Amino acid sequence: MKRQQLLDTALALFVANGVQATSTASIAREAGVATGTLFHHFASKQALIDTLYLEAKQDLAQVLSSPLDATALPEQLRQLWERALAWATSHPSQLKLMLQLSHDPAYPISRHQDLMLTTMGFIGNRIEQAQQQGLLAPLPMPLVLNFFRQHFLSTAQLFIEQPELARQAQYQQGAFHILWQGLQPLTHLSQDTAAATR
Repeated sequence: MKRQQLLDTALALFVANGVQATSTASIAREAGVATGTLFHHFASKQALIDTLYLEAKQDLAQVLSSPLDATALPEQLRQLWERALAWATSHPSQLKLMLQLSHDPAYPISRHQDLMLTTMGFIGNRIEQAQQQGLLAPLPMPLVLNFFRQHFLSTAQLFIEQPELARQAQYQQGAFHILWQGLQPLTHLSQDTAAATR
């Protein structure tokens, strides 16, 4: 119970004050426990942050991993995208933590991607299937995952800060359109490149 109390308190303080500006002493004090109790459950502040981040990813993965209605890959990816945004708008604190950690030196891009593949590998699998079927460009997976993650975070942030936009179909559909078009096969790009080199 104290462990969860510490996690809940830390998340609230991280969102309110920033990860770097929040000390373990302030977390323990706000949670009503001794600092030693915090370190009994978490070896360090970084371990506490890592736990919160992993739990947020796992929570999102659980929402995304439930059975999908569609059988076609494009619609499956659309459903996953819509579910991810719905999760973000209903979990603003966890999303705001993700946004902070996206710029944290302790979390290089490779670490974000490894965690994404560990918790939500089914997304990478569907992207690879879509690439094999020629629905998406055969781009390197780290590049695709980085685009996917950054577009998700920026769109979710927009919807949390301006919730009226999240209720409008043109914004919901437009966000997925940007994602889908950004990953389309590069035929036109290859033609443009060839024309420019003539």
